[in-house]
Amino acid sequence: MTMNRLLLALLAASSLIASGCVSNPLKSDSSASSNSEKQAAAPAKEAEKPATKTTDGKAHRYVKSRDGSFDGEIWGTPAKNSKFTALQIGMSQGEVESKIGQGSDMRTYMTGKAWIPFYFGTDGHRFEIFYKGQGSLIYTGGGVGGGRGVLVGINHDATEDGYQ
Repeated sequence: MTMNRLLLALLAASSLIASGCVSNPLKSDSSASSNSEKQAAAPAKEAEKPATKTTDGKAHRYVKSRDGSFDGEIWGTPAKNSKFTALQIGMSQGEVESKIGQGSDMRTYMTGKAWIPFYFGTDGHRFEIFYKGQGSLIYTGGGVGGGRGVLVGINHDATEDGYQ
């Protein structure tokens, strides 16, 4: 009987310790909040890192989300009159859809974080929504079957056919 109680106590303690180690990539911790506030107050151009080229020649850059709590990615150059120019990394899917409408197709995929034991963050799955003649948008925070997420990537591609 004493051994069972000891085993239960060890299991409970290890669960508490493991759950305390999980962090949410979309929220900053309290120690970084003052740093995040400084970055959010800075103009967007200063928060962006210089653009690089991908293997297919597209421009690629990392940008801070609109609240400064995480980095997002933007690929390519917007087409003339692109709807995507009105978007910002960190917008909710609802905000995006109210600005530019719904896409024509979607695919979901798991990230490497989905395989981390006791990971309870929101970046275990991502989904990508395709827009004909515009490109695609990548969200995190939804489930395997989709859901409402936060914009983490914008892929400008005027040749996009709208389907995966």
